[in-house]
Order: sequence, then structure tokens, then C-alpha cells
Amino acid sequence: MKKQPPPSTQQPQQIQSRIIQKEVFWVYQPQSVQQSAFEQYLTLNQKEIYNLQQQQQVGFMENIQQVSNSINNHIHPCLQNNTQDQFLRFNSVNVDWLTLKLIHLFINNSNLMAIDFRHNKFTIQELDVVYQIFAFQRITKAFIEYNPNVNILKLSPLYNLEFIYLRGNEIENNAIVQFMAGLHNRVRVLELGVNKISQEGVDAIAEYMGKHNVLEYLGLAQNGIKSFQDIKLLANSFGKNRITAEEFSKIQELEQQRELQIQKFQKQKKKYTEEMLIQVPPYVKIDNFNYTLQNPQFKLLNLSDNQLVEQDRDQIDKFLSRLLDTQSVVLTNNLFEHSTRAKLRKKYKKCVVI
Repeated sequence: MKKQPPPSTQQPQQIQSRIIQKEVFWVYQPQSVQQSAFEQYLTLNQKEIYNLQQQQQVGFMENIQQVSNSINNHIHPCLQNNTQDQFLRFNSVNVDWLTLKLIHLFINNSNLMAIDFRHNKFTIQELDVVYQIFAFQRITKAFIEYNPNVNILKLSPLYNLEFIYLRGNEIENNAIVQFMAGLHNRVRVLELGVNKISQEGVDAIAEYMGKHNVLEYLGLAQNGIKSFQDIKLLANSFGKNRITAEEFSKIQELEQQRELQIQKFQKQKKKYTEEMLIQVPPYVKIDNFNYTLQNPQFKLLNLSDNQLVEQDRDQIDKFLSRLLDTQSVVLTNNLFEHSTRAKLRKKYKKCVVI
């Protein structure tokens, strides 16, 4: 494709990334015909611009600076003032389409591993570019919070994301059910606080945790959780379960069968994966009793600022008794009486924050 010249051969007036003044949010000018032309120029010449920058062997910010200079566009202040090589933050600031396109265009030149978008008033068009940015393979942490237009289903298949933060996006049960059904099994942190998730959505999360996963933290603060019934399945998805001598004997038989499988593969010099082997539930012995472990890698469940009530105290007590020493639950600002909070705090110590 023949490279097109910039839209104007004359020195254009300064385009200030649609920034007029700094308030709680940056305020942008409406998109002008001239700016639209610059964006079209950038889109049509992405390949040529990228190849040019590659030849000059310059980095991420240098690429953005050079292209911005070529179209007389001021760099977004969050980019201009960024001093971190692996992390970008756009907090309580609008982010225009052109800035997002520049990030996406040159992200391969960067060392970025995390991008934080919060309170950005994104349009659907801008969010389409955000999803493309988060698909970059080195990005492992995605913050997109207090942006209610976000389509979380665009994020669930992104296998590179291990830390996903989705607070304040007005997520309801229907969306979270679909999201969890498509979510890959490499997520370690899932923050869903300040949304509209209740029992149906929580049950979908419990179903996800019933399969192979590596989840360590789940945030459900300030959602629609009104009773223990809403979290019953989730509460049973991690911790320890006491088993009988007969059940323990069956686990030992599975271990022996698994070992024979491994020996057979090794003897035949065949490669094998964990999925090809008999699955043996993890277990532990505590005070002469045997327990199976569910999701022993899981560390913290945040249920603060919900509406769990005093009538739930016995079920909460039983739930907490199943936790491993490495696991804890946050229950602050629910509707328990002072005496119940004191009792649970004393009994379970570091395993509960209440």
C-alpha cells in the first residue's frame, strides 16, 4: 500500500488530545473532522509506521512520541508522565481512541505487563481497542474498573490474563454466568467487588472452582449477597473435608493405580501429561484424622460489605472451621452482632477478618 501523506501539508493547529482542562476527569473536545482525518491516516498506515519504527530500533514511548510529532498530536498526560516500564495507569481520566490505538500499535515494543483503566467513561469504540490491548501476550494483569460499558465476555478467553480486576462495572448474574463458563483456568486473582452479583452468579463461580483451576483470590465485596444460602456452594468449594477410613483407603488405591500408570509410560518411553493420569484428590492428616483438600492453593475470599445476617452465624462458623491455616475470609461490614464478631475473631484468629 502506498503510504499516504498526513491530511494537511500545512502546519496544523495543535491538537491537544482533546484535553481542555484537568478536573476530576480530563475533559475532551468533541472529535473534529481534522482529528478524524489524523486517526484515519494512522489506521491506514499502521504497518508502514510500525516497520519504520522497528528499523530505527526505538522503544515503546519513543515510537508513540515520534508518530505523535508527525501528526502534531500531544501525547496523553498519563503516557507522558509514566515512569514505570511494566505498568500503565489511567485512573479517573478519559482516554481517547487515538491514544489507545497508539498503545495497541506499539505494545510489542514495550515491556508492559499490567494496565490499569479506572473511571474512564469509555465508549464502545474505545473499549474495542482496550480488548485488543489486553490480548497482548505479556499482559498478565488487567484492571478495567468502574467502566460499566465493558463487555467482560471479551476478556474471559484471553489466556494471558492471570489477574483480572472488574470492580464497579455493574456486572449482573447473567453476565458473570457466561463469563465464568468461558474463563480459562490460569486466573490467579479475580476481583468482582462492587457489582450486582447474587446467588446465581456466585454458584457459577463455585462451578468454575469445582474444576481444575489455580485461583488464589476472589473478591465479592459489596455485591448482592444477602444470606449464607447465596454462598453455600462457594463455601464448599475450598477448604478441608474430613473423610472416613474407608474413603481414605480408596484414595490410597487411586494413588497406587496412578503410580502404575506412570511406571508403564516410563517403561514404554512415552510422554504423558497430568490429564492422562488418574486424578488423586489431595489430602492431609490432622490430629489423627484424614481430610481431603479442595482448592488448597486458594488463599482469600473477600465478602465484606454484603448483607450476611446474624441468623447465618452457625453456618458461617461451620464454613470457617473447614478452612486451612493458609486460607482466610473477609466478613467486615456485614450484619453480624458484636458478640458474634468477637467470638469468630477469637476462634479463627487470622483465618477471618470480621
